[in-house]
Amino acid sequence: MRIAASYGVEGFPTIQVFGKDKQNPEKYNGQRDLQSLIQTALDNVVKVVSARVNESIPGSGGGSQSSKDSKVVGLNGSNFQEKVLNNPEVSMVAFIAPWCGHCKALLPEWEKASTRLEGKGAFLGTVDATTEQSLAQEYGVEGFPTVKIFPGGANKSHSDARDYHGGRSAQDIVSAALDEVDRTGVPKEIPEITGDGVFKETCEGSNKICVLVGLPHILDSMASGRNKYKETIAAVAKKFRGGGAFEFAWFEGGSQFDLEDTLELTFGFPAVVAVSLDKNAYVVLRGSFNEKSVSRFLTSISTGRQGTVPLRKIPEIADVEPWDGLDGTPIEEEPLEDIMGWDDEDEL
Repeated sequence: MRIAASYGVEGFPTIQVFGKDKQNPEKYNGQRDLQSLIQTALDNVVKVVSARVNESIPGSGGGSQSSKDSKVVGLNGSNFQEKVLNNPEVSMVAFIAPWCGHCKALLPEWEKASTRLEGKGAFLGTVDATTEQSLAQEYGVEGFPTVKIFPGGANKSHSDARDYHGGRSAQDIVSAALDEVDRTGVPKEIPEITGDGVFKETCEGSNKICVLVGLPHILDSMASGRNKYKETIAAVAKKFRGGGAFEFAWFEGGSQFDLEDTLELTFGFPAVVAVSLDKNAYVVLRGSFNEKSVSRFLTSISTGRQGTVPLRKIPEIADVEPWDGLDGTPIEEEPLEDIMGWDDEDEL
């Protein structure tokens, strides 16, 4: 009787449904035929499973099991137009269901891939198709997970989406998204270090290696030469962008004195240095500046075959004006007569 009293039982038979919250069961007031009882039991099983699995679905509101670094965007009927269709970035959207085992296997890889794609012109999203049934129906979702790729450019429609049937590892997902960026999106511009904010955004973070490229002064290379150097950097960055470790930035040689002094960039420009603030280490490229040489240098770093030098301090970054894309204007030298104050009468 003590047990019955603790659950508020006053008459018999009383049926209590012990669902997710075992301490607070729900009183069953439905029909007592076999079919009704079975349906109620099944409905509550679905509720429990959905609640538990939703904790691992990005954007579902649970999030206790999702990666704290995840950049996956939770999508629904209210924000899909803004986040996907009107967004100029490439996107890949996974339509999932809480009870789906394949979805549960996909989500950790989806989250890893989302962090690697940050800032690269593409993002990943998820839709819980069990709660967003009209959205799932609009995109012809019949099984789970269903992954759709949306091209770059704003003002997209549902007809622009296409099915993704590729691999489901983080690397496969990243490669597919970046391939679409190449086709229809806007690849990330390699930033110029014009201040401390750019340096921190490029270099700070765990397991991140920033590749800093010092380019010759604009008067030494002019715009055409600088653009060729930047094309080389972009080509190398494209090769290594899927791995997630390397971030790239460039600066004009001579504009960042403390950076150049700290990293021992004393032999002229162009120069390449890889820096890990996380490990307080750096290494300078001692070879020629071309795509093959720089790629081989970064490969040796990623495979652990490149020795490093301890970073003695975090360099101070000077604020400089960004390059305007034009040729440099030589500084006109003042005539010696003007500097010395001479004139024709003094000579006479």
